[in-house]
Formats: sequence, structure tokens, C-alpha cells
Amino acid sequence: MAACMVAWVMLVCILTDGCGHNPQPVTQETQTEAETPTGVEHAAEQARVPVSPNQAQTAAKEIRYIYQHDTKPVYTITTTADKAQARSETARKAAGADFSIVTDKSNPTAKKDLTQLPKGSTVELNQYNVQAYKQELHTVEVAPDLDSGKGVSEVGYTVQRKITKDGKYIGFGAAYNVDNHKTLAKVTYTW
Repeated sequence: MAACMVAWVMLVCILTDGCGHNPQPVTQETQTEAETPTGVEHAAEQARVPVSPNQAQTAAKEIRYIYQHDTKPVYTITTTADKAQARSETARKAAGADFSIVTDKSNPTAKKDLTQLPKGSTVELNQYNVQAYKQELHTVEVAPDLDSGKGVSEVGYTVQRKITKDGKYIGFGAAYNVDNHKTLAKVTYTW
């Protein structure tokens, strides 16, 4: 009986994605950390969003470019310490980002622990929103007529929406078969 209870608890932990570690979609880092693939991977791990090394490298390059060229990030947050986390989360959601990296605008070499600051103290943060996977994919399909070698046999269009953090999509589409004059409907799943 005890073994069944342990197995049940383990199953619940696995299905609910983990026993204790809640995803943290907003991660505070130094500017230097944010500009490295390791820093991006760390933020992605905290948010529980799997990213490839190539995705981490691309995001790190973009963050570095924004900072080095003094291009203002999409979100610069000026608020009080007690409201900073909530404001960052609101900005992340508004941007449609999978996760965000927040850095101290006034001191790029320090990681500001917002929980240690007096509640009313003013903070100014740079926020880099990372969208690891597009929210929606659109596909146009054209199939040549290989039998006769003349023109097009089928044309179609599909739209897919992201359904998981790791880039799985489900979608619906339609196609028209020129040869048979038939319209086709389809459901797609991409992983």
C-alpha cells in the first residue's frame, strides 16, 4: 500500500511538472550574464522553456547588440522595488515572450535582488523579452503536377498556434486540388 502511495505521489509530481520548482518566467541577471548564451540558457531553465544552443546564442547576440549600441530595450521599467516583479511579468505577457531577463540599468555588473531593497525604493530595470518560439505559424503550400509536368496540382494554406512551451503546434488548413477540383480540409500537428 505504501509503495502505491509513493508511486501515486511521483506520478502526480511528474504530471504537474514538478514538485516544488515553479517556473520563473522573469529572471534577474547582470548585463554581462544576459549577453551570453549561458545567461540566456539559465533564464530559459528558470522559466522551464527549452531552448537550443543556437537559440540561446541568437538571443544573447541580440541582447548584446541592444546594449552596446545604446538601443533602448522594448521595456525599461521604472517602478518601486515591491512592484518590479509584477510589472516585469505584465510586460513579458504583453510582449508575448516565453521568458524575460531583467538587468539593473544603473549598474550593469550587479544583479539587483529586489527582495532586499526597501519596498518604496525606486528601481530602473532593462527588460529583454525572449520569444523562443513564435506564437503562430502560417504555411503556404504549392505542389507541382509531376505527372504531366504542367503547372500546379495543389495549393493550400495552414495556420498553426503554439500549444506548448517547447514549440509544439496544432493547426488547421485548407487545400485545393486543381486536377480533381476538390477542396480539402486538414488538421496539422508540428513538433
